Amino acid sequence: MLTLLWISGILLILLPQLWVRGVLSKFSKVHSSVGKSGKEVAKEILNRQGLSNVSVELTNQGDHYDPAKKAVRLSPEFYNGTSLAAVTVAAHECGHAIQDAENYGFMRLRAAVTPVIQICQFGPMLLVVSLLLTAFLASPIWKMTALIGLLMYSGIFFFQVITLPVELDASFNRAIPVLEGSGYISPDEKVNAHKILQACAFTYVAAALYSLVEIIRWAIILFGNRNRN
Repeated sequence: MLTLLWISGILLILLPQLWVRGVLSKFSKVHSSVGKSGKEVAKEILNRQGLSNVSVELTNQGDHYDPAKKAVRLSPEFYNGTSLAAVTVAAHECGHAIQDAENYGFMRLRAAVTPVIQICQFGPMLLVVSLLLTAFLASPIWKMTALIGLLMYSGIFFFQVITLPVELDASFNRAIPVLEGSGYISPDEKVNAHKILQACAFTYVAAALYSLVEIIRWAIILFGNRNRN
């Protein structure tokens, strides 16, 4: 059982990353019909949505939207690139800016729990410590640290679950309609834009599943032997 969970966890880390890298690499070589860079498309989308206060910036920290700074940030490949991938990713990040402007519920919820989740990041480390303590301390002590660790890891899982609707909404309810309605993608390109966004979205699904698998694995490791003292 533990071996199966361990293998499943490895696959949930590797396969989605390989998939999204392959899809982005493929469509980064396909020029979009609109012939504009990700930066240009992002600025036009934001202006059309009345969000001229949101800046579009170059970053080396991965594509994302910063709600605190009101900034859509794109990696060099997508900021300057005119590929279908660049246009699609730019629209997705603008989707988050639109969510922010509309006070999208799941985005507000994610922002509200973020400070707590930052503490929960220590959950996996606490589980490792709990395992080490089983060799030296009485059962009630290590069990308490293990339960706290599992609870904190569950907090990470909860955060990842509420992130899913944020990402899916930004992609399929915001980015695709804007791209199609504003003429940034042709009907043929819409299919491939969906492929890009689906691959990216699955990385979030896989991350949540990985956390769930790890929670179960650690629960078995620490509490599977009920005769442990």
